[in-house]
Parts: sequence; C-alpha cells; structure tokens
Amino acid sequence: MNTKPIIVESYLESLTEESELNRIFPILLTSLSFEILSKPTENKGLQEFGKDIIAVGKDIFVDEHDKCYGKKKRFYFELKGGRDKDVSKETFYKNYGIQQSLTEAKRVEFKTDYPDFDTLPKKIILVHNGIIKGNIRDVYNGFISQEFPKNGEVEYDRWGIERLTELFSDNLFSAYLLTDQKTTKLFNKVLINLNASNSVSNDFIELLDILFKKEKWTGYKSNLNRKWILLFETLKLISFIIYTEAKEYNNYNLSKEYITHLVLRYWYWILNNKLEEDKKVVEYYMQTLNFYFSVLSEYFQRTLPIALILNGLSSEHSGRYEQIGYTKRTFEYIQFFCFFTNAISYYNPEFKKDSIKHLIGIINSNSVSMRPLVDINSIPIIDVLSLFVSVGDKKSAINYLKGVINSLKDGKEKYDRLPDAHNNYESVIRFTVTSKKPVYYSDSTSPLLAVIMEYIALFDLDDEYDLIRKFIIDNKIDLGIFTPHHGINSKSKHLIQNKEQDLEEQLFSKHRFNDGYQHDFSLFKDFHGELCFKEFKKEVLKRKSEFQYEYRTDKAGFPFLRDLAHIYFQTPYFSDKWRNEINLK
Repeated sequence: MNTKPIIVESYLESLTEESELNRIFPILLTSLSFEILSKPTENKGLQEFGKDIIAVGKDIFVDEHDKCYGKKKRFYFELKGGRDKDVSKETFYKNYGIQQSLTEAKRVEFKTDYPDFDTLPKKIILVHNGIIKGNIRDVYNGFISQEFPKNGEVEYDRWGIERLTELFSDNLFSAYLLTDQKTTKLFNKVLINLNASNSVSNDFIELLDILFKKEKWTGYKSNLNRKWILLFETLKLISFIIYTEAKEYNNYNLSKEYITHLVLRYWYWILNNKLEEDKKVVEYYMQTLNFYFSVLSEYFQRTLPIALILNGLSSEHSGRYEQIGYTKRTFEYIQFFCFFTNAISYYNPEFKKDSIKHLIGIINSNSVSMRPLVDINSIPIIDVLSLFVSVGDKKSAINYLKGVINSLKDGKEKYDRLPDAHNNYESVIRFTVTSKKPVYYSDSTSPLLAVIMEYIALFDLDDEYDLIRKFIIDNKIDLGIFTPHHGINSKSKHLIQNKEQDLEEQLFSKHRFNDGYQHDFSLFKDFHGELCFKEFKKEVLKRKSEFQYEYRTDKAGFPFLRDLAHIYFQTPYFSDKWRNEINLK
C-alpha cells in the first residue's frame, strides 16, 4: 500500500492557520518552475484583490491533449486556509470571502514590469486545504459558471485538499522526501516521536543524510538542474513541517533544535562541495536560513518575557534536578540569544542595542547565569563577554567576568567542585546528589579557567590575576586551551588526522571536534618563579597569533554560522574568538 498520499493529505489538513498555507504553497510553485512575482507575506496589511500569489509558469494542470497544455500563463492564486479552508456558506459570502476575492481577482489587474505580462493568458485558481460543503455546492458552481464561462477570457480552477495532495505528492514530496520505503518510514518516525525528547532524533539526522547523499554534485552550466532545486525546496519544506508540528505541541524549542541541525547540515554540504561562493546555491540557502531566523524570532518573542522575570528560566516541576537543570537551561538560552543577536546584527547593526539591554536583564534575573557547571559553558560566557565588548560596554563585561570568577571560587570552596572538563551533566548531578565525585568527573584540568585568565589579562585586571593565580596554584589545576592543527602559522599540520575535510567541514559536521592539541601554559616563571601580571600579559600577547585561520564561511558572509556550529556540536571556541577582540596595552 502506498501510504505517501495519506501522509501528505494528513499533513496538509493539519495546517490550521492561513499563514501556514501561505508559507508552504510557494514552495510547491517553485518546485514546479514557476516565477513568483508576489507573495502573501510581501502584501501583508494590503488589499490583495483576490491575488495572494501572482506567478508566471507553464500550465501543466490540464489534460495533456488540451491545446493549452504547457502554455505560458499568468496565474492568480487565491489562498484560503485555517478556519476558511472549506468552501461553505460562511466562507463564500463573508466580507473578503471566496465570492468577493474571486470577483476582484478577475476585475482588478496586477501591475508589474515583468515582460509582456499583460499579454499572457490569465488563470485564477482558488487554493484551499479543505473541501466544498454540500450546502453551498450548487451556489458555488453557478457562480463559477457565470463569472468564468469555459470560453471566457479568464480561466478558472480550484485546488482543494485532494488536488493539493496530488500536486504535493507528485512534485515535491516524491522528489526527495518520500521516494522509498526507508525515507517514508524515517519521516513518519520523526513526526510521531517529535515531542519525545528535546534533542534532535537520530531518525531526523539519518533522513537528512539520505537526502543530501542521494545525488552527487556535478555542477551546472547556466541554470541549476531541477533535481537540485527540488532538494533545496524539500529542505525548506522539512523546516516548515517541523515548525508546524512543533507548534501543535506548543514547543518552540523543538523547532529551534531541529532546524538548527538542518541549517548546519545544509551549510556543511555546501562547504563539502565547495559551493560557498556559488550565488545561486547560496540564495537558496538564504531562504532556509531566513526561515530559521523567523523561527528564532518567534521563539524569543514568546520566551523572553519569561526569561526577564526573576528566576524566569527555572522550573518548579524539576525537583532536585533543578539545581543543575536551571543552570543548564539558562546557559543554553543565553548562547542562542547571543547567536541570534549577532546574526541579526550582522545585517542590522541597530538590533544589537536593544538586545544588549535584554541580555543584561536575562543575566540579572537568573541567578545561575554566572555559575558554570561544565567546561563547555565557556561558550555562552565568551558570547556574553564578546557582545559587551562589541558595543564598548567594558564595564558590563568585567562585572560579568567577576561574577563567573566568584561562582567558580565558591563552588570549589563550598562543594570542592569545579566545572566538569568532560562536559557530562550526569556526572555533575551524581556529584551534587551524593557529594562524591564520580570516577569520570574531571576538574583537575580547566580550559574554562585558562580562557578566564586570558580575559583577565585582556581587561587588565591585576587584582583578579593575583587572586585567581593563587587559587589555581593552591588547587593544582592545569590550564590548557585547545588549538586546531589547521592554523595558518601552525607547525603541526602534519598531525592532522582527517585529511579529507578541512577545519570548517569538520566543525560543521562533528560533535566535539578534536583534531588539534591542548596548549598547556604555566603561571610560573622559569618553572618555579612567580609570574607577575605584567609578564603574564606579555605571554598572552605572544599567544595572540598562535591560531589564525581564513574561514570560508566568513568570506561567504555568514561568520555567525561558526558560532552556531560551536554551540550545536559542543565544540569549545577556538582561541581566535576572543584573542582578536582586544588589544593589550
């Protein structure tokens, strides 16, 4: 039994808001090689006169023997979804309902500079993810016969749920997503188990891998092959499906996590095929990336008011786990907030001003925002410091750094605990509950403290240097910063294990990238002598150029994506993240 049409129909019927149909329908048109001239999102708040989407394309929606088959036409699509998805007495007669919309679509012309647009045959199509109710069928048929006679100048068609299911099944889902039993099964499992966990499922990861590996990139001459366009449109479709399904659970964190994986996997494919400078491919990527930004925007619109109230990111239902869960949740929230701020500010610098105010509010409202429990919490800590530095707010940066330092000292002095260098929250939970350090808990080495020491030098905090230096020496803590072998000035390139992928390709595809070495450094002079603050600053300055790299992602115009890869794959920031920000005096 072919279950694909059932899956597609069920999904299309689940679109409960008109805006959802408005977003997904253009994806279908693009896959059918239509040139879209106007979309509903572009006309929001404007009277559309029954023309939600205006497009130009070949009419392949009639019988193949019809003389009009394959003829280029101008299409006016009127979309009705959500509560208006069915053709009923209410939706037909109401103000701006079906009758009014179709009449205006016929009589009010659309102005465009598209060549010879006015000379093309006109076809109006009512698109709705529902059915015609029996109590309006005769009236509807009579209206259509009168307004759109078969031999008239304007053609008409209606695409209800059955027609939409057929079109989506044949022209989009079947191209990549539901091509065989395996992808169909994986897609089903993803949707069924979507709310089972807040982490991205292995089924989703495998599904994307299959889609990206289905065809081998061979390039193109002037225009992208349809198979690649279908792949890119399918990725947009998957993003939207995940978003709409997560909304059903009122869980916007799900769509954030899943689409994060998708945009990173997508960019990895681009890097792997050396396409980051291909304008056509990057343009398609931007469409998916922009949708991701819209998802993040909605996520923060809904969660930020909560995050700004006192202990707003805590949960009263987590019991004893909340001692750890509150901190974990807060740092994860902060790092995505910082990423979103940097990404949007890259295109709109003014956005950063308000975001910084909100960031300060999040930190002040959530008491654990300066209390790292695992070493990878260095990512949000560096993000916060970098954002403050980028707007010239050195005072806030120093205050935050001091707060982190005090939390580290208190944790060690009160509980004999420093952040776990193995980044295992389960070990931290066991340690907290039993007061006994698990065998795999590691805090004798601290990359986080190494980063903090360099920030102390960068901010010229001599008092904090003496305090933390003594703390590190007394507790016999080793300091080290991970450095990839791939740097421009690297003398260890011969030790690179993965010769097939460069640094970025690994960064965008692997959890906890480790193709490098741990650079340990000492707080002693000549092994035993005291290293004063001035001498320590000189040592930090020497290390500034230790790791430098020319990122293809930055050159392509997406530097913020590297931060997202570090966040998602839990790879500590490379030292160029903070060493390039402030010049030592």
